[in-house]
Amino acid sequence: MTIRVGIMGAGWVAADRHAPSYARNKRCEVVAIYDPKASKAAELAKHFDVGLATDDLDRFYASGIDVVSICSSPWSHAELAITSMEQGCHVLTEKPMAMNSAEAAAMSETARRTGRILCVSHNFLFSRSVARADSALRRAGQIEYVLAMQFSSDQRRLPTWYQDLPGGLLFDEIPHLLYALQHYLGSLQLDSVRVSRRSEAGHPVLTEIQVTGENGPGQATVVSGAPISEWHVAVVAENGFVDLDFFRDIAVLIGPDGTHGARDILRTSSRVLREHAFGFVKSGVRLSTKRLFWGHDALIGLFLDAVSDEAESPVALDDALAIVSLTDDILAAAAGP
Repeated sequence: MTIRVGIMGAGWVAADRHAPSYARNKRCEVVAIYDPKASKAAELAKHFDVGLATDDLDRFYASGIDVVSICSSPWSHAELAITSMEQGCHVLTEKPMAMNSAEAAAMSETARRTGRILCVSHNFLFSRSVARADSALRRAGQIEYVLAMQFSSDQRRLPTWYQDLPGGLLFDEIPHLLYALQHYLGSLQLDSVRVSRRSEAGHPVLTEIQVTGENGPGQATVVSGAPISEWHVAVVAENGFVDLDFFRDIAVLIGPDGTHGARDILRTSSRVLREHAFGFVKSGVRLSTKRLFWGHDALIGLFLDAVSDEAESPVALDDALAIVSLTDDILAAAAGP
């Protein structure tokens, strides 16, 4: 059976991540695209040869879709997901899952009541770099500490609406770092939040978040308005260190460097340079041939598997709800007294 897919929202995440990932999967067909701006829906539909482009939700649901991908702004996620599940559709929604825990709980309850799959796009967990990192860490012993670092330049492509979010860009992008910490540390508890700098709008610009997980402590550091854009996750284990480079989709395992003498430094440096160069070439080829999707393609494939097999979501709903709850706590702490 061919799974019929509808995409809600026709912005860049739909055009560059979701639509091409569905197009590459032979088990499905994108049959409808909805956007409040009909011209945007029409443009995306034309590019991917989709039969229906509409700004009318009734027409969208009447197209006989089985699955909905929600790629719209965060304010709309809860309402669109709930409506779609009540219409009988399984749902994959972009992060942030919802604006707050109350909305997320309503989405979860609707999934339970309707028997539909609700999957949140924690896409980097399904990337080639995380798969490589997970494999390396199985040889590196117990995880002891995780540091997630995000530097975001205002010059890169950013959603036009992020300034209107609570916490600004922090709210939109922190789920990526939090679910990475959760992946390696298990259930997370918030210890502290420190905001050192704010934008003119009062949004956090330099934020340090301390957490404790089942496997140990961790930290997320977020710098908005940086001169460069870099997202890294450093995982420290007993017998090794993994550097995850999300943007380049590279993971490098660095073993113990002994006494840190000259030979140790040269050996470690040569390995790091070699692995980074090899990863850079592989990712560069995939990027230049438009085959680098930062985990969206793998996640969408597993989501479609779950739909076909009537199985569980590839992203556990409890994990997604925990990230929303933790985000609530972070924003409350960042707002200050």
